[in-house]
Amino acid sequence: MKYDWLLALSEQENENIRKISGLEEEIKKLKGQKKKEKFEELEKEHAKLLFHNPHLLYYLFVTKDETLADHFRSTWQKENLDVDLRQNLIQWDLNEFVENNFLRPQIDLALLPPLSFFIRFTFTLEKPYISCDEKIFYIIDNPIRKDKVLGLSYVAPSAWKGSLKATLRHLGYKDDDCIHRIFGNQKHTEQQEEPKAGRLRIFPTFFGKKDLEVINPHDRKTRVGIKPILIETVPENSSGVFTLLYAPFNLMEKKRELKKEVSKDILIIAKALKAMFRDYGFGAKTSSGYGIAKSTLSDGRIVLKAKGMKHIQEKKSKLNLPEESFKKYLNEDGTVKDQFKGTGKVGLLSNTEYTKRGQELGGGSLSEFKKFRRWYQTRGKEWQDYIQSKSVPAKWPTWEFSNFNELMNKTEEIIKILENLTDYTEL
Repeated sequence: MKYDWLLALSEQENENIRKISGLEEEIKKLKGQKKKEKFEELEKEHAKLLFHNPHLLYYLFVTKDETLADHFRSTWQKENLDVDLRQNLIQWDLNEFVENNFLRPQIDLALLPPLSFFIRFTFTLEKPYISCDEKIFYIIDNPIRKDKVLGLSYVAPSAWKGSLKATLRHLGYKDDDCIHRIFGNQKHTEQQEEPKAGRLRIFPTFFGKKDLEVINPHDRKTRVGIKPILIETVPENSSGVFTLLYAPFNLMEKKRELKKEVSKDILIIAKALKAMFRDYGFGAKTSSGYGIAKSTLSDGRIVLKAKGMKHIQEKKSKLNLPEESFKKYLNEDGTVKDQFKGTGKVGLLSNTEYTKRGQELGGGSLSEFKKFRRWYQTRGKEWQDYIQSKSVPAKWPTWEFSNFNELMNKTEEIIKILENLTDYTEL
């Protein structure tokens, strides 16, 4: 069915391709301003085709004329790489749904076994991230993997688990019972009784930006570049949310061994996370330095299901609270009210839009709104995270961290408390 559709699409666009070919021929004969105007017309025709299947159409252009294909790909590069995740979610009216189900999935530990925990933090790439998509046709040979629903670049759960296991091998861990307990046992191995799932669950991480890296292989004799190779990447300084859930579902019969195994597993997981993000990387071409994150993190937390552990949840002492006058622009969950959303920065009303109808919608002066917009651009996400953090049940102890060293310190603190935990009825 997929191939039938691609064939039908290629037939459907033949007329547009012929039109573009004609424009290319006209441009070759023109000069000056007329040539510029025709080229602008050509780019508009290219842009129309981008909405269908630019990757298939690129290969159709290649079969006719490589110059046609190169010009079409240039238009694609301009349009394709400018992805603003937050703006797209506002336009789709899916911001809250995608936030709670994809970017920061809601986890209710009350439904899970004792001493289940989740680790979540927002990281920033120090080096670009590379992966491989599975599309049949793509306009370049090295596309990055994208979610089929949202169309966003992402790290799949299976990719995260593969990178974590590879990191543990680098750290000297072997495929013993401990690793099998965390990740599950290997499939298709000898002397295997039955497949067993691991306790670890990792959620996908989505990115809102894309970029192109260029590799230019050189001829060994002439030392001249042969042909640049484009690789689609998530660029450095892009941020993503990492969420990991550990649920010891198979320990109902040996409850007294629970804290010992959880203590061992949480330490291994913390070591693997620090080494993967800072030393070994994730994704493709990690040996060349790709897929490394910065040491500083935001919104880092470990939440553990254990009633008997006494721990005071830390507060954000440096939280920049919104001014009282800003609250009329915000919903209870910290997001902006729909009437103040527009085409300006971070999806809010532009100065022109606000001047026309801002005060009629219940806003203050333009200068106040501009001040609010600056605050929301830099502090809005932090404020939303703070409101969301207050919804975490107080009975579950929470540890916050802002870098990978602190993650290790908090992990060791949890292990010490687990060692002193004797009242198993509280689990």
